[in-house]
Amino acid sequence: MRRTFFFLFFVGMIAGCVAAIGPVSSPEYSQLVAKATPKQAGEIRYYGPGNWYPNIRGFADIRSRRLADPIPGVLVITETAILFQQWDKPTKKFEIIKLLLFSEITEVALDTYGLNRRLVLRKKDHSSDSFDFTKAKGNFVDGTKVEEAFNFLKDQIMKPSNILSI
Repeated sequence: MRRTFFFLFFVGMIAGCVAAIGPVSSPEYSQLVAKATPKQAGEIRYYGPGNWYPNIRGFADIRSRRLADPIPGVLVITETAILFQQWDKPTKKFEIIKLLLFSEITEVALDTYGLNRRLVLRKKDHSSDSFDFTKAKGNFVDGTKVEEAFNFLKDQIMKPSNILSI
């Protein structure tokens, strides 16, 4: 009985993640993501299934043994912004649930915990959000892609045109 419960719970968790991530194996996946991304955000540099950890700084939740519930979806990084999208099943399209302009971000960091990687973004209001890219429909962190995105963001966020002068 206990095994059946855990099996059903695990399957339900995976099904819930896949539903929020959307049709990642569809041939139209990239077009659906692009369609939900505002043109003024610029060219898409990175996108894929991922998780958003609101108000979490890296792996602070794990280190403090207070596991945060990630919000599954699609992480999109453009030339000027970071967007987090979720699949809206009734309308059959992605909806933006989080948008951060590079000008709102004061610091970008890469936090590691074993093989896992998270992008840590500190905003002007001193709050933090963390993100990761996943593979296998959201089941495993794509550490290589997270590191590539970090290097891109580090260069973009620290550009002189994106730094406020007082």
